[in-house]
Formats: sequence, structure tokens, C-alpha cells
Amino acid sequence: MRVVAYVREAADPAGDRPAFAQQEEIRRFAAAHGLQVVALCQDVRSPGRALGREGYLSLLGVLASGNAEAVLVPGLDTLSSDLVVQEIMLWDLRARGAAVLSTEPADVDALAAGPSDPTRQFVRHVLARVVEHGALAAARPAGMAPPSPPADDGVVVSLLSPTEPPPATETD
Repeated sequence: MRVVAYVREAADPAGDRPAFAQQEEIRRFAAAHGLQVVALCQDVRSPGRALGREGYLSLLGVLASGNAEAVLVPGLDTLSSDLVVQEIMLWDLRARGAAVLSTEPADVDALAAGPSDPTRQFVRHVLARVVEHGALAAARPAGMAPPSPPADDGVVVSLLSPTEPPPATETD
């Protein structure tokens, strides 16, 4: 299986695993499991610059090119220390057709279809409803405008319609 590896140093250097140590974990795991690492994307600290996500954006580019079927990380905390953000990122990667693999044995349950962690279950349920609602919004009749947002100064979240109509289905 072709994989794109991703490493990320923490914004705070205290107690962090350096990128080279994470890369070594990935190299060993890939060799032990017969995986072909086609790209290594990384986000590392640079003096005077905030830790960005340029490496992660590169990872998305590798996936979009079709050169990898999976993402390999040295632990889900590489994606984010926040469990909800982890689940959103996992959902996005899977929606792009990629499997997600971790070198960390403790991540097996979190990567399973039905994790035992109630927070992960809840986030996945919410994301599934978002997809379901998006499909309903995409099925809106032609010419029907989406509902207008409320006229207050609060934060508004709007689901955008796809740029292309869904493919026509054959009817009897």
C-alpha cells in the first residue's frame, strides 16, 4: 500500500517528539508492515515563525494526485492534541478516500469504525448528520434559493450548495 507520511512538531517544544524521531517511527512501521512511503510531509518549528500547516496541505495535495491510498502518522496526536479536531481531520481524510494508519498501538480503537470513546462517537455522529444535511441541501429544486441567514450580528454558518448539480438519475 502506498502511504503519505505526516509528522508535526508541537507548537510548544517542551515534551515534544522531534520530527526526526517521528520519521524514524514511521520508517520502522512502514518496513514492518510492507508499506511504501511515497512522500513525507512535515510541519516543524522555525525560529521566529508560528507553526503552520504547510506540510498538512502538501499531504492533501499528494492525496489529491492519487499517489497514495493512506496517511501514516506517528500517533493521532500528530493531527491535533484536541480529540474533536482529530475526528474532524480523520473524517476529512476519509472523505478524500484515504485510510488513516497510526504507528501507535493505542490508536487502534480510535481508528475503528465504532470507537469506544463517547466523544469520538458523538463527533462522528454529528459529522454524519452534516453530510446527510448537505445531501438534502444539494437536492433542493432548481431555482430555489437557500434559506436566508438570520439578520443579526452573531456568527452565521451557511452550508454552500455544490457548484455542479447532482448527476441525473434514470427513471422508468
